[in-house]
Parts: sequence; C-alpha cells; structure tokens
Amino acid sequence: MKGLFFSGLCLLSLPAFSENYFPLPSPVASSEAHDYKKQSIDQVIEKSDDEELVRLSGQIIKKLKCSTYLFRDKTGEIQIQIEDDDIPQKGLLFGSPTIIKGEVTKNPSKPIVVEAEKIRYIF
Repeated sequence: MKGLFFSGLCLLSLPAFSENYFPLPSPVASSEAHDYKKQSIDQVIEKSDDEELVRLSGQIIKKLKCSTYLFRDKTGEIQIQIEDDDIPQKGLLFGSPTIIKGEVTKNPSKPIVVEAEKIRYIF
C-alpha cells in the first residue's frame, strides 16, 4: 500500500519538476511587428507618405460604399478602407471613440485612404 501511495505521489509531482527540464518555448518577436506613428487626420493628409503606417484616434462616422468608411477626428475627415475580416467581432460602432492602425494609400487621382489593419474601441 505504501508503495502504491509513493508511486502516485511521484507521478503527481512530475509536472512540477518537468518545467525545469523541458521549458516551454519563449514567444519569438514577430517579424511582422509594425511601428504605427500616431497622427491626426490633417497630418496624414498633409505630410504622410504612401504606405506609411499610422495610428488614428477618432470616430467612424458612416459607410460610404462597400468597404469604405468616413473617419473623423478633431482636425478633419478621411476615408478608411476596412475589409470584412478586419471588422471586430462586435461589428463597427459608428460614433464611438476608436483607434485605427493602418497603412496610408496615396494615389494622385484619388482621395487619400487609410487601409485599416486593426480597429480598437475605447470605452
């Protein structure tokens, strides 16, 4: 009986000791880590470069067409392109304080657009 008890105790304590011998892999820094620069909409319109990564704070105002939305902060308005798979699980909350991280797209014949990569609501 003592032998069975001792064997069970050893088996239960095995996971505690195994961490020292078989450590879990540490998270590797993602090569896709991006450096988003916080900017206002007027800064994006006046000074940003094509494909520049930006972080905007403001509100999604309305849908303009398929995946294009109007985004506003205290300095102005800009078009934001949001693909279906980038929409948060809660959906798009129009008029709510929002942070959008994305990439600026400049085309001389079209308005400046920010292609949203991440949308976060501030509550």
